[in-house]
Amino acid sequence: MSLAHYRAVVRKKRLPFWQQSKLLIFVGDFSSLQTEQLWELHDELVKLLHASKANVKRSLPQENQNSLLDLKLELTSRIYKSCTLCPLYCRVDRLNGEVGRCGLAKGAWVFREGLLVNEEPFVVPTHEIFVSGCNMKCKFCQAWEGVVKTRVGVELSPCRFLQLVELRMGQGAINVHFVGGEPTVNLLAILEGLKVLKSPLPLVWNTNLFATDEAMKLLDGIVDLFIADFKFGNDECACLISSTKNYTDTVQRNLVKAKETASLVVRHLVMPEHLDCCLKPVVLWLAENLPDVTFHLMLNYVPDWKAWSEPKLCRRLTEAEKRKAKEIVKAVGLKRVIVSE
Repeated sequence: MSLAHYRAVVRKKRLPFWQQSKLLIFVGDFSSLQTEQLWELHDELVKLLHASKANVKRSLPQENQNSLLDLKLELTSRIYKSCTLCPLYCRVDRLNGEVGRCGLAKGAWVFREGLLVNEEPFVVPTHEIFVSGCNMKCKFCQAWEGVVKTRVGVELSPCRFLQLVELRMGQGAINVHFVGGEPTVNLLAILEGLKVLKSPLPLVWNTNLFATDEAMKLLDGIVDLFIADFKFGNDECACLISSTKNYTDTVQRNLVKAKETASLVVRHLVMPEHLDCCLKPVVLWLAENLPDVTFHLMLNYVPDWKAWSEPKLCRRLTEAEKRKAKEIVKAVGLKRVIVSE
């Protein structure tokens, strides 16, 4: 799926996926069903959503009815009891206050938010909501204050979410844009917010895509545009810089899924001395597997957090590195490239 879906939602020619999920209803109570049965029902409904079958009833749920969004909320709540949203598989009971590597229990906290205009041209003006907590710990993280301390700012209640969206929409926002930290590990609170939202704004998911198959299924039918960071070209760099394992296989698999279910932009922030080991493998893989994807080459690396103590990460890119990065991307033949310096 190209950017066509996202653009159609912005132009109000199509409902956002999260709103379609609220209108895709079924009769019955799923609270007594086994989780496996819920997943079977979920997958069936998601297929119907994408197929746009004429015989599917699309209206707000009435008594004894539930929506696909309600089903996603139920499944997410069950996952939170033994969390498996990301490949770290912490299996902590987040509903009862336990926290895993992301540092989050049930609630989500907004440590920064506002109307931004310095993102991809088709995204702005965008309402960015920075939620705390992350399952990766990248040494150069520029949002580290919301990663280290996960209960900073304001708690993201449905009421607060609605207030923020209405405020920024009045200021010209054309979307709701979750970033972090990592929004995927905040999924329950975000779904609860979408439950009360009525304005048909597209949902932008700014993510590291280090997520499990279950998480990707839950995002299918919710997210309209993925802005995905493909940070590392190999597992060794991923482990050394972000303390993650099995990074490349996980992100590559999820990029394919994201492209199949929503609009997709792939970002790569070029790090000093990581052009051959990271940038080159990233764009070669994209050229072979997702050649039509919109690719954002980011040459505006700034060291932050723990990067100052790392010899290779403690400086900005040189002009020579910027030129080489552009040459690498041009050589692989990607069709849609955005460059920021």
